[in-house]
Amino acid sequence: MKNHLALLLLIVVCVSCDKNDEEGCGSPNPPPSENFIEGMQVGDKLRYSLLLGENYSSGSENLYSYTGDTLVLEVLQITAAGALISESITPGSNMMADPDLYYWQKDLVYVNTWRILNDSLFVESAELFFASHLLPTPRLKFSDYSEQEVEIIGWRTSYNYSEANAQLFATDYTLFGHHYDSLSVYINNQPMTYDANGSTTVYSKDAGVVRSSEYGWWTQSGRGWDRIW
Repeated sequence: MKNHLALLLLIVVCVSCDKNDEEGCGSPNPPPSENFIEGMQVGDKLRYSLLLGENYSSGSENLYSYTGDTLVLEVLQITAAGALISESITPGSNMMADPDLYYWQKDLVYVNTWRILNDSLFVESAELFFASHLLPTPRLKFSDYSEQEVEIIGWRTSYNYSEANAQLFATDYTLFGHHYDSLSVYINNQPMTYDANGSTTVYSKDAGVVRSSEYGWWTQSGRGWDRIW
């Protein structure tokens, strides 16, 4: 039953992507290299589908849904400093016509420089302060895979609820038909101790960012971006 549901969900999201982006879900991308930034070319696009989740601390895998909104990251320039990438919501996304303001940055386009240095991915904003639709933090350290392994379950992980930070990893994960052998998982929940948002980011050096999510302590609900491709 779960396999049938997953297949149906993939079809629904790809139809949504076709509606939201004139190029659709099937636009070609270069195969991942050992460093995804090295494999990027000007004009390449990465697409993400917005999800809304509930009951973060409960660990239930079913309390989330996709909204029909698409985020596009486009490579504008490749320089010695890294890849200059814009982040924008596609014009056909549901949030553009929805009177309910469930995602308040819908009209903004962010331009950031992505680079890999030593053991981390750095994202440097062109603005005075870091700003991104996709990422809650400007630095992501790659796991060395000696930390605790967790499963990615629904819109969260199997890691026990905690209001602390944790560097973890996951293996053998499939999202929208794309398989990832190993992924770094960074949980940044320390801000929840003072009622700010916590966040989880799933990524790797060869695939880039696969998922990001943010959630609040008071509501235990949140939103996230899942990579379509």
